[in-house]
Amino acid sequence: MRRLCLEVYWRVAVKSFQKSLTYRAANLAGIATNMFFGVIYILIYQALYAGRGEVAGFTLADTITYAIIAQSLLSAMSAFGNNDLSIAVAKGTIAVDLSRPVDFYLYWAAVDLGRAAYYVLFRSIPVYLLGALAFGVILPPSLIYWLLFALAVAFGAVISFAFRFITNSLAFWTSDARGAVQLANMLILFFSGFIVPLRFLPPGLRAFTEALPFRGLAQLPIDVYLGKLSAAQMAAALAQQAAWLVALVLLGRWFLARMVRRIALAGG
Repeated sequence: MRRLCLEVYWRVAVKSFQKSLTYRAANLAGIATNMFFGVIYILIYQALYAGRGEVAGFTLADTITYAIIAQSLLSAMSAFGNNDLSIAVAKGTIAVDLSRPVDFYLYWAAVDLGRAAYYVLFRSIPVYLLGALAFGVILPPSLIYWLLFALAVAFGAVISFAFRFITNSLAFWTSDARGAVQLANMLILFFSGFIVPLRFLPPGLRAFTEALPFRGLAQLPIDVYLGKLSAAQMAAALAQQAAWLVALVLLGRWFLARMVRRIALAGG
């Protein structure tokens, strides 16, 4: 039975992946956009580093690598948001979705992670390789850092989904959740390190951002990739992200339970 359930969600993820394959032209435009902004960031950093060896523990080579990886991860982490769930709520099709003989939360997680897998393969890797060819990148110290980087990216993708599930769920209690969703997207962009490395922030603000789950979308994976964390720091950071992941999933499921209860009371 459990194997059958897992197979269902696997098929949902595969279908989501295949659906994303149909948007090839949009993906090529996205790659070009990521490269454009990557170049802009790199030019700014080159000016910033004029006459400086390091800034906040980052060399210029570190920061160029950071900019390339950050741009490569933007779509995989849905840093600009994905509001499919709030649209389903607004259209009223949510009751139909909830009536399906599958776990609603896992269904949407499978949809989102299938899309994220597509972007890793067809956006993240191409942008990374193009950036490496154009500007050069620092490579991780060893294979274990590649594996831990992949783990951190996986954590980040699930945290991104779990947070967006909560913000999209607000559409069930408001007539228009677009404002909340857009605010959530801005929080993700800034506090994750996609706009600027969190290391460059003032100490107090940096400490605050490092306590949030969002750094797991960009800053933490890139710190792991660059080998900027000790073994103890890395373990603590990944454990913190795992704790945030569990907390956000539980909160999302609580929101889901409230939605189901309200629909049941309304006779939906």
